[in-house]
Amino acid sequence: MLGPCLDAFGNPYQWKSQSLASSQPINGIFDDGFKSLDPLGEMPGVTPTNITTSMPRLGVRLSDFPVAPAQGDEFVINGQTYEILEVQPDSHGGACLELNLVDINPS
Repeated sequence: MLGPCLDAFGNPYQWKSQSLASSQPINGIFDDGFKSLDPLGEMPGVTPTNITTSMPRLGVRLSDFPVAPAQGDEFVINGQTYEILEVQPDSHGGACLELNLVDINPS
């Protein structure tokens, strides 16, 4: 099911691995929406203290990568560079790559 979803909703983004010499396109579904986050974590008997945050992420099929994606690898998405913060495999051949926007022009 992952393949048809990526074919229908995915876009190719340039991936730069720390272990390969050149970048290559990887098909993924980019999401920069908002989600709730409980900074205290779940505690029995305590009402959750949710805040809203934006965490850019990219849904990918792991078999599309010649080597496994890793923390620190970069993607160029819509003209902006993102670094992988965490690779979260879904145990079905896919993964959610949690991303961080890289400031390529620091002040």
